[in-house]
Amino acid sequence: MEIPEPLRRRLNQPPPPAIDQVRGFLGGYVADCDGLHEVREQMASLAQIRVRTVRGYAEAIDTLLATPQPQGTLRDMVAWDGNWVLDDPTSDEAAAAWLRDLAALIRSTLDETT
Repeated sequence: MEIPEPLRRRLNQPPPPAIDQVRGFLGGYVADCDGLHEVREQMASLAQIRVRTVRGYAEAIDTLLATPQPQGTLRDMVAWDGNWVLDDPTSDEAAAAWLRDLAALIRSTLDETT
């Protein structure tokens, strides 16, 4: 079976930068949640059909945190893209810690569901 050319091009494209992946994840799965329990539920549901996608979210967070970011980037990302209020909303360090915890939540959800 031959793969159509538009799909072949899409499959061969490099993944978007980690910052874009994390922004998309926060906007799509975190921004409208009432708590991290809802994020866990969504990841558990998604992991039933797209394990690699869910694992990719945790990996993108790790990559983002391993790369120095301009001051305010992580703070703004959590606040604006994730619609999440941190105890210290002015701190990139607090945002980084929250994102690390979020990646751990994703991984523990994968461990429980796969």
